[in-house]
Amino acid sequence: MLTRYHISQEYMAAFSEDPPKYAALHWDGKMLRDVLGSDPGTTSETLAVLVSGPPAYPEGKLLGVPVIDSSTGTAQAEASMDLLEAWGLTGVITALVFDTTASNSGVHRGAAKLLEQKLDRKVFYLACRHHILEVLVGAVWENLFGKVKSPENPWFKHFKDVWTDLTTDNPTTLSIRQKWLNKKKKECKEMLQEILRSEKPPRADYREMAELTLIVLGDTPPRGIHWSRPGAIHQARWMARNLYSMKMFMFAEQLEYDEETVVKLERLNLFLGLFYTPMWISSTLAADAPANDLQFMKDMMKFKRTDPEIAQAVLQKLENHKWYLTQEVVPFALFGSRLSDKEKQDIAAKLHATEKPDSFRRGKPMFPQVTAKTTLADLVGPESHLLLDTLGIEYDWLLQPVATWPRSDDYSKALEYVSNVKVVNDIAERGVKMMTDFANIITTDSQQKQYLLQTVEYNRERFDSFKKQTLKK
Repeated sequence: MLTRYHISQEYMAAFSEDPPKYAALHWDGKMLRDVLGSDPGTTSETLAVLVSGPPAYPEGKLLGVPVIDSSTGTAQAEASMDLLEAWGLTGVITALVFDTTASNSGVHRGAAKLLEQKLDRKVFYLACRHHILEVLVGAVWENLFGKVKSPENPWFKHFKDVWTDLTTDNPTTLSIRQKWLNKKKKECKEMLQEILRSEKPPRADYREMAELTLIVLGDTPPRGIHWSRPGAIHQARWMARNLYSMKMFMFAEQLEYDEETVVKLERLNLFLGLFYTPMWISSTLAADAPANDLQFMKDMMKFKRTDPEIAQAVLQKLENHKWYLTQEVVPFALFGSRLSDKEKQDIAAKLHATEKPDSFRRGKPMFPQVTAKTTLADLVGPESHLLLDTLGIEYDWLLQPVATWPRSDDYSKALEYVSNVKVVNDIAERGVKMMTDFANIITTDSQQKQYLLQTVEYNRERFDSFKKQTLKK
């Protein structure tokens, strides 16, 4: 234990000497059993705190896993700030990446606002795009099938129980008649085929969603049609609604659902296949986030003519989740692949013509009003100077033709930042998973657990004594 203490101090010192120049802070909490503490068997709120930043830590560096008194924004902000100070990182944090729960994003006592106050400067609020999309699909499911009150969805439980009895030779696919929806279908299929053929296809469950989307749209994935056994059915499982809903629709006839249920599943799969899956697959790209979100909102406005209930449910949720259409984040689109040169030039011209504020407005960003005619240039405002101000970048290149931007060192600096900054909180989710896995391993073997508890208790006082003596030396 003493050796590990010395090693941890060496790691902290080395990291503090060469931290990322621009880092994002991530945190995520979970109730865990106390398997090695003073009161084993009880549960406590535990927080995984990480930072990410290129070049050395693009996928995150775990700072600590403190136990906190509660899951309030205040407790999470204080624990996160304590770790930032211990690691000497308060000066490099430029963004906060968080799940959109009230304890994180609250206007008054949210952890994000409190952390920004403690840092004493304006930072980017980058709400997890995966979490936002999970909220959207949850709203659609609730609109169609009602609120699920139990931890496990009974529809999914039934499907999982009967899976082995189903014949998977002839799945039902979507029949799409509207011209603009068929255009979306073609675009979606082309995008998913390209991604699945790439050298680095998505991770297992994301890949399954992409492949199921192709199948439900009447296409065949690059590696053929493979059916994975249904997995987790817990409400907290992000992919559950998507994966189960697609399979339930494709095998609805064998499941003997009534006509109303089949129609609901068809409506849900139309939304998932044409709009939701493409958004999810591209959600990790910060530079494309503003353009993707604006187009998604416009698509939902148009989709109201096809399915007003689903479209309205999505649009209502999006009113509280326009994080990437704020003045602060819209300039990210200058470095993306979704916009034409003219659209980028319009944003650049508007930014250059907009007066920079004396100080940036802190707190939760203001969400804009969006209509079918809104452009990203329309969303540029005084707070849009935050990106270039944070990076200390000059503005001259903004007035040049887009084709010449890569020749500018300032453009390249901003491109590197936007290309690497995280807009999903998956690394914090992985930190929570590490905590859970450790607790499960410890408690699997009762004899091992008892031995560890006795060892920890025996060494607790001795270790404190050793540490004090070492610090004196």
